[in-house]
Amino acid sequence: MNTKPILLTAALLLIPPALGAEVITENYAFSVGSGNIPDGGSRSFSQSLSASQIVNLTEVQVGLHLTGNPTNNGFAGDMFVSLNRNLGTQTAVLLNQAGVTANDSAGFSFDGWNVTLKDSANGDIHLGEPTGPTTLSGLWQPDGRLSPTDTGRPAMLAVFNGMSANTVWYLDIADLSPGGAMTLNSWSLNLTGDNGITAVPEPKSWALMSAALLAFAAGRRWRR
Repeated sequence: MNTKPILLTAALLLIPPALGAEVITENYAFSVGSGNIPDGGSRSFSQSLSASQIVNLTEVQVGLHLTGNPTNNGFAGDMFVSLNRNLGTQTAVLLNQAGVTANDSAGFSFDGWNVTLKDSANGDIHLGEPTGPTTLSGLWQPDGRLSPTDTGRPAMLAVFNGMSANTVWYLDIADLSPGGAMTLNSWSLNLTGDNGITAVPEPKSWALMSAALLAFAAGRRWRR
């Protein structure tokens, strides 16, 4: 009986797999205070994170509650919203004049958004429109367009992948046209990544691996 292939397979099965760094998810909700955006103007909201354990980001989600000021006075097609990390070169475009296309320069006229933005969501928020003059809600992909009429979307939230969560995050909001004003009610970050520390296998795993290798060696001697 040839036991060598069997023992080799057993040894390989008992060797613990390579262990990666610990995956961490953190949620942050930010108080805004007065979040009014000047009609035809802009504002920047910043939040510093210093206690995050995430060294390498793998996903960033943004919660955004931006509505008309007063209610039903917003105009979605006027608004531009971006997220930047530490005033760096990487910027995610969350909203860029919703509804504006090559055939529609005005865009959508609804009152605003109460949404979560995530790259892997199903719908493109640039084309999302609620029924009637109300707010859009739910889970959506960020806009990602550098120009509202672009077909390419290079400025998604994945631009932050591989970076540390500990930094100053900037949410910049601009009302690009007079008529219809909005206010930022709240925003949030849901961050996923790892702590950069590779886990070490438990002693029990190493013991199993050693036993398997000893059994493999014994099988080789028996065959001789």
